[in-house]
Amino acid sequence: MQSKVHSFSYLMELIIVIFFFTISTTICVSLIVKAKEKQTDAKHLQDTLLNVQSMIETMQAYPQKNPEELFVLTKIDEHTYQGDSFVLKIYSDKTKHGEIQIYQGETCVEEFPFVLGGIHNE
Repeated sequence: MQSKVHSFSYLMELIIVIFFFTISTTICVSLIVKAKEKQTDAKHLQDTLLNVQSMIETMQAYPQKNPEELFVLTKIDEHTYQGDSFVLKIYSDKTKHGEIQIYQGETCVEEFPFVLGGIHNE
């Protein structure tokens, strides 16, 4: 009778250890998946930031040109242009200036103000 109790307790201990490792594995896999998603989002944001920096430098090199002539953008209104994951707003008073807002989904992640310089003549 004692060997049955001993084998039962050994079996219960083995089941508890297997259950613990199963839960630990599930938690580790979910953390790895979340880290991969964050890495993908960060890579997309980094690519967008590099594109925005390039756009600002191009607009500074050609301040008199319209952004539609320089880039593939959709014109929303007189001052606003839509890109893949950003919105470009350009204002013209004494100095031509504006900002680029980067979006992830519906939320604005970052805003970049810029000045194109010179006096804008209409």
